[in-house]
Amino acid sequence: MRQASLLLAVPLAAGLAAAPAAAQPVAVFSAETSLVNVAVTVEDGHGRPLDGLTARDFVLTEDGKKQKIEVCARMGAGGGGRSTSLDVALLVDTSDSMLDTLRRSQDVAVRFLGSLPNAQEIIVVFFDQTQRVEHFDREHPEALFEQVRTSPAGGNTALRDAIVFSLRTLGTSNGRSALVLLTDGIDTVSSTEPQQLEKAVQSHPVTVYPVAYPASPGGDGESPQEALKELNRLAQVTGGRLFKLPNEQALPGVLDEIVADLRAQYVLGFAPDPAGAPGRLRKLSVKVAGHGKAVVRHRVGYRLQR
Repeated sequence: MRQASLLLAVPLAAGLAAAPAAAQPVAVFSAETSLVNVAVTVEDGHGRPLDGLTARDFVLTEDGKKQKIEVCARMGAGGGGRSTSLDVALLVDTSDSMLDTLRRSQDVAVRFLGSLPNAQEIIVVFFDQTQRVEHFDREHPEALFEQVRTSPAGGNTALRDAIVFSLRTLGTSNGRSALVLLTDGIDTVSSTEPQQLEKAVQSHPVTVYPVAYPASPGGDGESPQEALKELNRLAQVTGGRLFKLPNEQALPGVLDEIVADLRAQYVLGFAPDPAGAPGRLRKLSVKVAGHGKAVVRHRVGYRLQR
């Protein structure tokens, strides 16, 4: 990948650590067995968030069966406890062609991380064909600046491997995570296939927001068209959005949109059906009663490992 990447996800590691380049088998992560949390974005026909909804306004089904909503909380409202906690990581592509852009954007990235609603933990993952994890301290962001300043430029990019690595670092979570990719989407050396990556994100309560830079044709890896298609698929299956960035000057506005989207999310919790094979895909559907023109975004399914 020839552009930088930002990832939001759940961090459990602190300090700087390196990971091997070889990809490991994709794990099926455990959803919380007592309660499954589903992040839901509801907008009217003009793209504005619908406020004031309660559990009675939602109809949630798993594999076509209506579920009892045990928790309904608003992300930006606070006071929702673990169901609305947001663990955050910033995944940074240190490939040689994007490092200068990253350095120009570091102030924007720090402001973005500091404005996220209900963020409990924040890490930064630097990657090319390997991954390095750094804990982000809101009170002392200069440590991140120094890491960015001294990061060596890499060559190849293993984007899918880096996402899987980050999900492994997160493990399981009783709350939620969001993943924001700032990238052209072109993966040059990952051993993780797109289908494996999709299975991994379905196995974790994560919302993916790819922010796609224009890609230069003719380089290594897949075509820019295929890269965009893959990024869009990740957004769709997790209830996120794909943003196409015309230039780096547009980055602050796009990141503000993502923060607003996260603040507007509802979190619905329900008890999963214990029947069925572990790791199978359970299809989800969420509708809003009485709002025929409402646009609802949410992850389309999840995998429960017992």
